[in-house]
Amino acid sequence: MAWRSALQMSIFSTLGVAMIAIISFQAIHMWQDMRHQDTMTRAALSIEQVLARNSELEPTDMWGRVDELLLSLGNLRAKVHGNAGQVLYGPQVLLSRVKHKATYMHSLHNLGGTMPMRDLELALDVSEDKRFLNFVALLFAGVTVVWGFVIMMVSGTLARFELKPLNTFGRRIADFDPSDLRARIKSDNEPEELYPVIEQFNKLMGKVGYFHDQLRSFNSNVAHELNTPLSSLTVSHELLLREKTLDPEQLREALHSHLEELQRMNRIIQSMLFLSHASQGQYNNFRWVDKLSEPVMTVVDYMEAMLEEKQLSFEIQGDAAVRVDSELIKRALSNLLSNAARYAQEGSVIQIRIDKTMPSGQVRITVSNKGVCIPEPSIPHLFEPFYRVDQSRNESGHNHGLGLAIVAAIARLHGGEPFAHCDGDWVRIGFTIQA
Repeated sequence: MAWRSALQMSIFSTLGVAMIAIISFQAIHMWQDMRHQDTMTRAALSIEQVLARNSELEPTDMWGRVDELLLSLGNLRAKVHGNAGQVLYGPQVLLSRVKHKATYMHSLHNLGGTMPMRDLELALDVSEDKRFLNFVALLFAGVTVVWGFVIMMVSGTLARFELKPLNTFGRRIADFDPSDLRARIKSDNEPEELYPVIEQFNKLMGKVGYFHDQLRSFNSNVAHELNTPLSSLTVSHELLLREKTLDPEQLREALHSHLEELQRMNRIIQSMLFLSHASQGQYNNFRWVDKLSEPVMTVVDYMEAMLEEKQLSFEIQGDAAVRVDSELIKRALSNLLSNAARYAQEGSVIQIRIDKTMPSGQVRITVSNKGVCIPEPSIPHLFEPFYRVDQSRNESGHNHGLGLAIVAAIARLHGGEPFAHCDGDWVRIGFTIQA
């Protein structure tokens, strides 16, 4: 990273120097052109004055005066054209053997008397200036290259020096014990620039520790939930094996009991498989549903017997059009409704509300029941696998505690989140989905 930064700094610095060099080169070039034009302008005026003062002389004498003036002007050569375009003075081509020259035309109307003159053409040998300009170009190019190299070396050294604390920080991370998830980096003796990195690293370690604790708790809960029916089946089989004579009725009851335990284990395993698949995003059968209330009604009809047993009624409020996996939404609603029916007061009303929030466009599905309020500390943990508020709640021993975790997984599959809160003696649990 140090050399990459040095290279970038060198490129930007070289581009800056190159721009300055190009501007300086163009400025020198323009200054030379202006100087050449000024020299030829003054020479043209001087020659015009000589021609005007000596117009009465013989042509040979007049051109001799011009020759004397040109000798004093050095590398300047002149040519005079007549009205018909013929050359009155000078060679046909000025400075024919010179590669680099500057030219200038000057009008000579009303000069010459009996030998009318039309214009004066001048040529100036600028070879020396061109060589100087080439030297300047090579000098600027060399300075630019050397400057870029020097900047790269200096900035690379400085970058390595500045990044030394980061390298030290990297070695400290490498020396971390992976088994110690509670370890943190202290920022007391670190540069101020590393404070955000250290803070984020410590937060990351906190999250890793939290999820590790959750995984450990999950494994423990899975073992506990599966151990109970397995232990029951083992004890039952041992008792049956000790019996010398088996009563057919007793055997039938034992088989029914074993079947219930096996079914319970199967439900737990199926729920765990669903959570695993949902976390990997393997459900994507999304379809447009014009009325979300229709799958809600399907779930309510399916649970009608359970509602009638506790003399519960229901009401549906609101509706929305969304793109969802209808079967997953039905499963989430089934879990919420069965949970609400289990803990609702007998003879009360279960409310199912569908709201479309603006401007986020999310759809909020809430299932509310009247009953014992959930303790505030337990609400953030409701959607964790195998979590139960307490064992004193009705029928808590008959449920494996994955229902609300499945609701949370389905909500997140649809771009939403689960939620729960208490409003007086009303318990409201639901989830949001992205419309």
